[in-house]
Amino acid sequence: MADLKILIQNIKLKAEKIVEKNHRLLDDNTKLNEKINLLQRSIDIQRETIKDLEEKNKMLKIANSISSDEEGRKALKQKINSVIREIDKSMSLLND
Repeated sequence: MADLKILIQNIKLKAEKIVEKNHRLLDDNTKLNEKINLLQRSIDIQRETIKDLEEKNKMLKIANSISSDEEGRKALKQKINSVIREIDKSMSLLND
């Protein structure tokens, strides 16, 4: 009978340890999920920053190529003037 009591106590202790370990693992899992979410937000922000920087880089390359090339600058100026004339024509048609 005493052996049975000892066996039951041992099983009870092991069950309590398992429950404690389960609680610790659940807490760790929650913390890790929070960390994953935080890191995911950080990655999203960094991706957006990279996208913005790539767009700025693209614009700077275009601006540098235009400003360094006299013919390109003249062609761009002509295009801008052409677009402005078209806008003026459209506005005059709308006013009539």
